[in-house]
Amino acid sequence: MKNIGRLFVLDWRRILKSPFAFLLILALVVIPSLYCWFNVWALWDPYSNTHDLKVAVYSADQPTTFQSQKVAIGDELITELKHNDKLGWQFVDSKQTAVEGVKSGKYYASIVVPKTFSRDLMSFVQGKIKKPQLDYYVNQKINAIAPKITDTGANTLQSTISKQFVTTVASTLGKVFNQAGVKLDENLPMIKRFTSLVTSTDAQLPTIEKYLNEVDTLQAKMPTLKAKLQTANEMATYLPEVNAMTQKLVASQRFLPAIDEAGQLATQVKGKLPEVKNAGAQLNTVVVNFDQLESAVTKSLTITSQGINVINSVDGTLPALTAFGQHAQAAVATTKDEVLPKIKQALTLIQNATDAGLTLIQAANTSLAADLANLKTQLAGLDADPDNAAARTAIADRLTALASRQGEVATTATKLAQTLTQLQTAAGQLNGQNVSFADAINRLNALAAGATVIQKQATHFAGLVQTASTAELQSQLEQLQNAATQFAQTAADLQQLQLGQTVQQVLTALTAALQDADVTLAQINSQILPQLPALLANTKDLLTQANTFLATAKKQLPALKTELTDANELLNGHMQLITSGITTVADLYQNDFPTLKTKLTQANTFIQQDLPGIEQDLTNSLALANAKMPELESGLKLAANFKQNDWPTLKQAIQTGAAAIKKGEKSIDLSALLKLLRRDATKEADFLAAPVTINETHLYPIPTYGSQSAPFYLALCIWVGALLLGAILITEYKLPAELAQATVKQQYIARWLTFAGLGMGQALIAALGNLYLIGTYVVNKPLYVLLAMLLSVVFVSILYALISLFGNIGKGLGIIILVLSISGAGGNFPVVLSGKFFQMINPWLPFTYAVNMLRETVGGIYWPNMRLDLLALAAFGLVFFLAGMFLKEPIRPWINKMHHITRKSEIIE
Repeated sequence: MKNIGRLFVLDWRRILKSPFAFLLILALVVIPSLYCWFNVWALWDPYSNTHDLKVAVYSADQPTTFQSQKVAIGDELITELKHNDKLGWQFVDSKQTAVEGVKSGKYYASIVVPKTFSRDLMSFVQGKIKKPQLDYYVNQKINAIAPKITDTGANTLQSTISKQFVTTVASTLGKVFNQAGVKLDENLPMIKRFTSLVTSTDAQLPTIEKYLNEVDTLQAKMPTLKAKLQTANEMATYLPEVNAMTQKLVASQRFLPAIDEAGQLATQVKGKLPEVKNAGAQLNTVVVNFDQLESAVTKSLTITSQGINVINSVDGTLPALTAFGQHAQAAVATTKDEVLPKIKQALTLIQNATDAGLTLIQAANTSLAADLANLKTQLAGLDADPDNAAARTAIADRLTALASRQGEVATTATKLAQTLTQLQTAAGQLNGQNVSFADAINRLNALAAGATVIQKQATHFAGLVQTASTAELQSQLEQLQNAATQFAQTAADLQQLQLGQTVQQVLTALTAALQDADVTLAQINSQILPQLPALLANTKDLLTQANTFLATAKKQLPALKTELTDANELLNGHMQLITSGITTVADLYQNDFPTLKTKLTQANTFIQQDLPGIEQDLTNSLALANAKMPELESGLKLAANFKQNDWPTLKQAIQTGAAAIKKGEKSIDLSALLKLLRRDATKEADFLAAPVTINETHLYPIPTYGSQSAPFYLALCIWVGALLLGAILITEYKLPAELAQATVKQQYIARWLTFAGLGMGQALIAALGNLYLIGTYVVNKPLYVLLAMLLSVVFVSILYALISLFGNIGKGLGIIILVLSISGAGGNFPVVLSGKFFQMINPWLPFTYAVNMLRETVGGIYWPNMRLDLLALAAFGLVFFLAGMFLKEPIRPWINKMHHITRKSEIIE
């Protein structure tokens, strides 16, 4: 490794030591870049200059007419081309000038419009089609690319003319069809009426023929008809008696409204029968269980009365006890026996109130947690359906109930704190007993404050539910959960205090203290007894209100029981009869009465409105029949003659016409035809001229042709640079004495490092010049420069190995690879457009992967392709580098012998 470094340094010392050598090396580094720059610059944007590509145009077209309109396609073509700058259109005066200009090279191509062009184009609509032609002349020896560009111009011109032709013809035909559609539309009702008349007559032919066949029958029945006419004349004499009977029928009409009202009532009652039965069952249940209800009311009244008596006894004893204690100490024993049991009962109520308050708080805490869990679930459902009004209403209702409950919790906690404060004061003042509820009172006040916060938040939350977004509702829920967490923690802390037990202990101690009258009588009078009214006020109000309600209810129970029993016997005892009667009446009203009512109404209407006219018509008809009977006999004779002589011909004509109409209706839809004929002619013409449009999407866009070709020319200049290095520099060392022990492999690697360093310099200059001198478009510039230098290392490895192993033959192989790569690597044209040979060698050329790799950095990287290119180039470079390093020494004798033979020719070095 040390020898490699010394050899590498030796190369650069020799380069820098000789100014001429240094300048030559510098030229070798810069010159390949010029090859790349000039080619990219020359091809920067050739298609933007096609307006300088001269194409001669001459029109000898003579105008023609179509639908009384002048058609001059040649003139329109000249006008269009004067506004077209895609090519350098040159308008000449004769066909000879255009053709001679192409021959001389003055014009790259020429287009001549023949004089019959417009006439031939319009022959399509005349039924005698003659396809028009444009005369196109092109000079293909001037340039390889120019004919392709002018061909494109000619094809574009052809497409433009075709589109204009299709648009003109389609628009004209569309307008004619529109006019035809309007005329057909105006006469459509008459046409439909006529066709309907013919087809309906055809359908009625059997009926008509049946009537015609009855003509003979009628002729045979004429004597009978005359006899019946005589009978009808006799019946007309009974009309006064018929009128008297119809007046009775009219009188019955007055009773219909009352019957109708009764029927509606029966129908309504029938619909309520399930409810009536259910009410009967419920009434029976109430009657059966009424004794239990009465017992429960009595028991509840007794309990509330006992509670009130306890409070009243305490309230009644306290003033007397207080007054007596102030005047006579000796009466303590008597007073204590009368008052202290009642005070103990009152203290028991305080204990119960305390326990109930604590239980309410704990239950409220549990309910709050359940409500929050349900709210979370409801909001999750609302996320899936934000517009669900029912879900939002349910959330709002839950929040309202939660707020109400928390308000009750706040009130309870506040009152309980006040009770503890009063109890603490009383117990503390009694014999100096040290009783402290400070911690519990503070937590109850904090609990009340927390409940109030939750109440306000829940109320605000409920007001937002109907309009706020789910995200806003989630935020409100989080705030509510935070407040609930604090509330739960406070409730848990309160529960840990065992407040119920503490109150019980204090009350027990207070009761024990009351037993010592000598010590506590004065304190009872001044401290304990004044506190009891405030402690018992809420309890007394509640018991009094409940007692009043129950006492009133108890007084009403006997009368209520009697009424319920009578109603039960009346309803349930006759239920079958009631059900059957109502059902029968309702069914009669629903099923039979409507028909009866309708018929009576119709009959009444007929009698009042139609019968007088019928009587008159009957009289007139009989008179007319008597007068027309002779004419009827004559008409039947004419009908019989028509049936026998004219009917067969008319029947055949109707059947033929109807068959034709039905056939046309199956194959022709007049509505669809009208719709087709009345379409927008302009839109139809535009569609026929260009039925398909292209939606283009450019992937990895590169703005200029020069930038597109830069990867190919950069790879080409890097190869050429490496080839120049191999042609100018030598691959063998002339070793000094101190490096005589260096091996062939070490010499190979050291000289390769020199070649690689110079090659990377060539790539760096070429890539930077492309970027900043010429301004080529590159998406990833740092990677572009880095990969160019990496590519130089790969190409140097390939050519250095070939030249080091084979000398001049290796140089020749490098040139061969270069020639094959220009055509086979797909640099300028897709390789599939080349011959099979080039398609076959394409995957085996390093140029293929080099150009593709550089293109990735220019247009945009597709990493699967980039990785493939990097692996392929790494494989090429590594294989050639290792082959050169390991084969150079073994094949050196053979290579030296080959060089010796070639030098004998005295023309090859």
